[in-house]
Amino acid sequence: MRCTMTTSLPSFGEMRAAPVRDALHGLAGLATAILLGACEAPLNLDGVQRQEATPIRRSDMYQEAAANERALVVVGNHGLVLRSTDAGQNWQRQELPGWPSLIDVTACPDGRLAALAAESQMIVSADDGQTWTTHPLATEESPQGITCDPANRLWVVGSFSTIMFSADGGENWQDRSTGEDTIFTTIQFIDATHAVVFGEFGSNVHSTDGGETWTPGTPLPNEFYAQDTLFLDGATGWVAGLAGQILHTADGGATWALQKSPVPVPIYGFTRLGADVYAVGGEGVLLRQQAGEWVRIEHGQPVRQLLRVLQPVGVDRLLIGGAAGALYVVPAATAG
Repeated sequence: MRCTMTTSLPSFGEMRAAPVRDALHGLAGLATAILLGACEAPLNLDGVQRQEATPIRRSDMYQEAAANERALVVVGNHGLVLRSTDAGQNWQRQELPGWPSLIDVTACPDGRLAALAAESQMIVSADDGQTWTTHPLATEESPQGITCDPANRLWVVGSFSTIMFSADGGENWQDRSTGEDTIFTTIQFIDATHAVVFGEFGSNVHSTDGGETWTPGTPLPNEFYAQDTLFLDGATGWVAGLAGQILHTADGGATWALQKSPVPVPIYGFTRLGADVYAVGGEGVLLRQQAGEWVRIEHGQPVRQLLRVLQPVGVDRLLIGGAAGALYVVPAATAG
């Protein structure tokens, strides 16, 4: 919008009317301000509106992903749930009421999806992530990790060695905590009877009876702080940590060996795709395990901040995601 204003010198008659003009000066100034305001160009909010209309935004922080046979789901900050039914090609965005901080998600054998919120909530979907039901956790401790066992029971670990499970989708909880002052960060059921839990200061416990009882394992060396674990069976497993450290065991955790990593950044997550094992971490790093070492995968995406999401997509692709709205489906076979 353009606006033109003209001014002229007062005539003799106008000067004689100066007292009246002075009295009306304030009203004239107000009218000018209104006119100038009307002449300003309107704000262009097209960019903001386009960003809000997209399912993936630069402000997003993605934490974890899970999938059943019909849907792929990613969770993150401010109650964020992204859902795809076409292997990550298109996404539908939800922001759950109350904006819970979603920190983990898992899929059960029966197809249910369950997300864990830092506010001590379990949020469960029975329709492939379309709608969600919130259940409070029966603990005052801080939850850290979630999994679903082969019997469709939901398990949560957290601070003060919390281990708890629900056999009815999160409505009721039973406690199996060990009573130690330590934070458990990750839990995995290797099969229906064998499970492992790891946490800070190298702490870990094992179960051989489906989680009914838990026995302390050999502490990890140097008070290793576990970020994630992946066991292929009762003998072979990896634990991720800070500064690019990855520990490997071939004897069920009796002994551990440090495997070489090409980058000194935190490693946050593992997954298995076919016969290969992958990891993600800081500075957008994607790794693949190869002959006792880890090699970097050049995924080709503009990721410079941390990656936490690592989920198989089909038989030869991976979903990676993390900070600043980074979320990509990449080939799994391209080695750097």
